[in-house]
Order: sequence, then structure tokens, then C-alpha cells
Amino acid sequence: MNGLKRYGWAVAALAAVALLLVLALRSPDRQKGLTEYEAAGTMRHIATADVTAVQIGAGTRALRLERRNGAWPEDAAAIEAALRLLHNTPPERSFEVATPEFGLDPPAFTVRVQTADGRAFEADFGATNPMGLAHYVRVRSAGTTTLHLMPGYVAEAWEPLAKKAAR
Repeated sequence: MNGLKRYGWAVAALAAVALLLVLALRSPDRQKGLTEYEAAGTMRHIATADVTAVQIGAGTRALRLERRNGAWPEDAAAIEAALRLLHNTPPERSFEVATPEFGLDPPAFTVRVQTADGRAFEADFGATNPMGLAHYVRVRSAGTTTLHLMPGYVAEAWEPLAKKAAR
């Protein structure tokens, strides 16, 4: 009788583990996540592979980089990573009106992106939020201007290029 109980518990445990595995691997949410990724960033309407030129402005100076034959002349990994962040990272919050605390007049630095077919994207990076974890960003694209609070790592990806532009 004791052996039968132990056998019953072992079978029940195996059945529970099998059920959890089936639910984890075959759930509709997981399947959707694996097959239907949608970018949610402020530059989601422009594929990073379509970008042909990037201009980073800091103060009165600017650095313009053009992709030729599919390659950036310098800082290729940094540019690609920063573009992916603009394309994929959603804003933490959006605003209707800018205030002086946003630090956007003038911005700390500006990123301008262009494609071969004339599409453009511009992001002005301003001050950090009071917690210091995000940056205020003004985005101009497709004829509209929007204000967002973006995760700090998006601005941090562009900062080395902005410092290079300021020199």
C-alpha cells in the first residue's frame, strides 16, 4: 500500500511537470512572442538597415556619418546599437507640452537620421528626469513633433558620438 501511494505521487508529479512544460512551450502568448515581434520605439517606422546617414549635433558642432556600401566609416557597432535602441525601445511616458525642466531649449545633443528614400527622424535629447534614470526627448518625424521620457540607456548609447561631435 505504501509503495502504491509513492507510485501514485510520482505519477502525479510527472503529470504536473508535463502539463507545465506544455503550457510554457505551447501557450498562445509565447507563440505570438516568438513569431510576431513589433518594434515599439520612437523610430519604429524606419528600419535600421534603411538608414543611410546619421548626424549628431552637440552645441554648434555636428558629426555626420554616411553608410556606404552597407558599412559605416567609423563607430559602426555603436551606431547600429544606438539605432536599434531608437527603433525598439518604447518611451516610458509621453507629454503634451514641454517645460523648461526638460532641458530641450537648447538640447544637450541632437540625432538626425536619414534614409535613401528621404524619410527623416530627429531626436533632441534633453535633461535627465529627477531620478536620473531617463532623458526627456523631443522627436520630430513624419511631420509630427512628440515629447517623451526615454530610458537613460537610449541617450547613453548616443553620448560618445555626441562628445565626438562636440570636439
